[in-house]
Amino acid sequence: MKDRLRISVSGIRGEVPGALNVEVVSKFSSAFTSTLEKGQIAVCRDSRKTSPMLAMAVLSSVISGGLDGVDFGLLPTPFLQFLMGKEKYSGGIAITGGHNPVSWNAVLLLDTEGDYLDISEGSEVFNTYEAGDFAKASWNELGQTRVMTFPMDLYLKELSRFIHADRIRDRHFKVVVDPCNGASSPFLKSFGDYFNLDLIPINDNPTKPFPHPPEPSIENASQAEAVVESTSSDLGFLMNSDGSRISFVNEKGVALSEEMTFPLALLSLKGRIDQAITTAVTTSWADWAAQTAGIGLSRTRVGQSSVVHVMESVAAGAGGEGSGSVCLLDFSLGYDSMMTLALILDCLVREDKSLSDLTDLFPERHMQKIKVDVPPERTYRVMDRLEDVYSRENPDYTDGIRVERKGVWFNIRPSSTEFVLRITIEGEKQEAVELVEDELRARMRI
Repeated sequence: MKDRLRISVSGIRGEVPGALNVEVVSKFSSAFTSTLEKGQIAVCRDSRKTSPMLAMAVLSSVISGGLDGVDFGLLPTPFLQFLMGKEKYSGGIAITGGHNPVSWNAVLLLDTEGDYLDISEGSEVFNTYEAGDFAKASWNELGQTRVMTFPMDLYLKELSRFIHADRIRDRHFKVVVDPCNGASSPFLKSFGDYFNLDLIPINDNPTKPFPHPPEPSIENASQAEAVVESTSSDLGFLMNSDGSRISFVNEKGVALSEEMTFPLALLSLKGRIDQAITTAVTTSWADWAAQTAGIGLSRTRVGQSSVVHVMESVAAGAGGEGSGSVCLLDFSLGYDSMMTLALILDCLVREDKSLSDLTDLFPERHMQKIKVDVPPERTYRVMDRLEDVYSRENPDYTDGIRVERKGVWFNIRPSSTEFVLRITIEGEKQEAVELVEDELRARMRI
């Protein structure tokens, strides 16, 4: 499966160079360019070793199709999405594997507003890719490449519309930051200076390899935990390689589940929004936080594309997932970890609480996430068999198979980013979660 691409509106993903390489990236970029009107395509990348190479392939394909490529270089994907909401671009392309292992990478295609493509737009690009019928400009009509710098001042000014910046500055938080040597690294100092944070950075050199898997989680937080505890910091946080996901470490040096990020953001948005969107597999803490904050909460399929498109269709103020992802509709159409950090800091100031004070209010929940390697040709056969097994329990098919039982629920679904089935189990008691895990392992023979 190493040589297979994972293709969806959430990105074209795969290991480099077996599945994803210069040729594949050039063809997808050419296909995307061929579906667009003349103009400019904004391009950025994360800090993976393969990203500069693939970004050059993107820019070459863009200008060969007669459009201009605006190269922002190393930049968090949500920053590009923010800027696309402010300026006129024909589309955007981000080269980033996000949370995927370091050997992987991805091409993310964005529409004029910085949103992921919808199904019809994605189908047009994928059909063009398969047909190989790409627009090619004549020698005298080629596009051009411009190198641009992201306007961090504008970003921070816009962010201040949604939080109380002065109150955060007055608190003078001491914060440990672990951007995993990713694309957010060069921008954290400006963020910290603006909000008067005493930043203690670790793993903030984007020229170095990832120090741990680039996925914000308890499992990857040991360094941040140790530094928070040894420096008596107010909190710490981890980001993925493109700055779209974030998880936290409390003032006691204890890492929090990435599932807590979206519920904490909902508490911060109390009185500011009426409705939010999350996914079928996000923790029930989200329901508790939404109810506590007086926010209506609806669920949809997993993935930024699904969540944000539903947000737009119903004018929900915010959306997010249990991966540590949060989107604020009036700010941008991207999952943005720095924006999320600002929301959490604002909540701590408003409530005059520590991070552990806030999370101590959460009801007891226990969650287990399992990945099962399943070849693509077997995936739907396995899902059909499980659907038959659980059909009598009135499952929810919003995304995969979700079964609700007293005190516990579980979901089984094919991943949109990897060749795996993802199993999520959450219960009020650990024992209930373990019983369901044993049951599912037996049924799936894992």
